[in-house]
Amino acid sequence: MIDALCHDVTPLDERYPATLIPLTFESHGQQLVGRIFVAQGAGPHPTILLLHGFPGDEQNGDLAHIFRRAGWNVMIFHYRGAWGSQGSYSFTHVFEDVPIALAKLRAPEMREQCRVDAERIVLIGHSTGGFAALFTAAADPSIRAVASLAGFHFGLFAQLLRQDPSLIASTIRDWKTCLPALRDISAEYLVQEVLDNSEQWTLDQYREQLSQRNVFLLAGSRDTVAPPDLHHTPLVTVLEQDSAPRMRSVILHTDHGFFDARVTLARHLLSWLDEVKRDIYPIYV
Repeated sequence: MIDALCHDVTPLDERYPATLIPLTFESHGQQLVGRIFVAQGAGPHPTILLLHGFPGDEQNGDLAHIFRRAGWNVMIFHYRGAWGSQGSYSFTHVFEDVPIALAKLRAPEMREQCRVDAERIVLIGHSTGGFAALFTAAADPSIRAVASLAGFHFGLFAQLLRQDPSLIASTIRDWKTCLPALRDISAEYLVQEVLDNSEQWTLDQYREQLSQRNVFLLAGSRDTVAPPDLHHTPLVTVLEQDSAPRMRSVILHTDHGFFDARVTLARHLLSWLDEVKRDIYPIYV
């Protein structure tokens, strides 16, 4: 599958070519927008739900194309209040919208229209999307493989805010710069939302559930948004204590967006996806 980095799919399947299909679906009465990268071939194909972060300037479209060349469908969508989706944005809405997107992928018409294998869905998320992927996987036993890229651990961040209240003002200033792509939200609200949900959004309490998943945690050593000492290493330590048999972790020498390590990032993810196919979904090997 590493060839997906360097080579296009050949030969062309003229009846079932690779394609891109726009999607709309409802979450809590609001219309969300997205798209699905459909892999070549009759399928059905294993499918990745690829979750972007806050606000989502980096949506990892390069990874979506690579995964599709490797035989995976990839769905990307925008949470309520983000990038043209209806409704108001909040972190709570992000975490509520992900299970709705999974339900959309599992709908019978998605097999016919997009060649989705509803029984073989993997979650991969970046930053806030990384946390959302882990949070969702912990609550959904049907998700057997999940990867977090520079995941932002909201619960531990809330603890840090309480320990150093001066960080609240600087976080509000930072988060205000992220708001132009979002609707009906303030940075002050988002910070208070994190503080109010600190216990629920601490992943340590879901260690037992996550230890039953194939988990891949990636981080960047130069990440100043989600520094690995707070957002990555503590969770790795927790899962290692449970002797998670299918947990792997990698820290790359890069930043929050993996901007100077995209090929290395893709290689790690493709290798992990090969492992997922071999160990969990051997029908595709």
